[in-house]
Amino acid sequence: MRKLLYSVLCLALLASLGCAITNYGVITDDRADYSGVIRTGHKAYVTPTSQVGTLWSDGSDELFTMVYQNQYADRKLYTFNNFDPTASVIFLDQTYCDWRYEGCEITRAWDPHDSNLDDPFDYEFFADCSGARSLSLLVSQESRLGECGDRVFADLQDLSAEFADLPVTQFRGEAAYVVPVNAGNTSVNVTTPEGVAASIPLYGQFTGFITEKLQFVVPMTPNMKSELNWARNFVDQNGDLATVDITYGSLSGTVNLAVVRDGLLHNANRF
Repeated sequence: MRKLLYSVLCLALLASLGCAITNYGVITDDRADYSGVIRTGHKAYVTPTSQVGTLWSDGSDELFTMVYQNQYADRKLYTFNNFDPTASVIFLDQTYCDWRYEGCEITRAWDPHDSNLDDPFDYEFFADCSGARSLSLLVSQESRLGECGDRVFADLQDLSAEFADLPVTQFRGEAAYVVPVNAGNTSVNVTTPEGVAASIPLYGQFTGFITEKLQFVVPMTPNMKSELNWARNFVDQNGDLATVDITYGSLSGTVNLAVVRDGLLHNANRF
């Protein structure tokens, strides 16, 4: 879980959190005498380790993923946007596990169980859907995160103890931890499949806010443009696939991803 949380932090810095999951672990369950692969019957909300909202001048974005799995363990993944024009970051509430989302998907990815048929980063892109402008990263989540009503990992409150020493502020009337990110406490390294490695420079200070529910808010400050331009230049020279290793204080994590270059360019031009 620790690794997953800092992977989220890494994505926030690199690409404005325009993230689509295109590869996912097999969904299984244990019920009565049955144990094994299940058919979801409809889309199921993928429960994130942390919900992330990014603040922009015209509102806030929160991208989220839903997954459908058939009886053969073949999956389809759908990425949607929870847009709030007031920029007050009204996070998606999945208390009742509602799968009937009415908006159109930004991406749709086919994820067959047969690994010989699977490209973890193949997807269909729908540019006219809300949130398409923010898509910058594709994530292969080979280990299952958990779906609404069936969380795989332990209580998220346990994970929030990792932030006990961080400063505390108020966000929408509740306590939130201030997460400072700069070259003094954070390092981010990328490695391509061909072995090209580089350290991502951190231009100045970034400040995120994370609630006790692990809802993460990241203001998009002007120095983010420099980060996006660096990432775009790296992709131009080395391709769009990479493994990212991030160290934050004494903690570390790794995430495999593909970069959507046009998303980086579009986001950089929004500043």
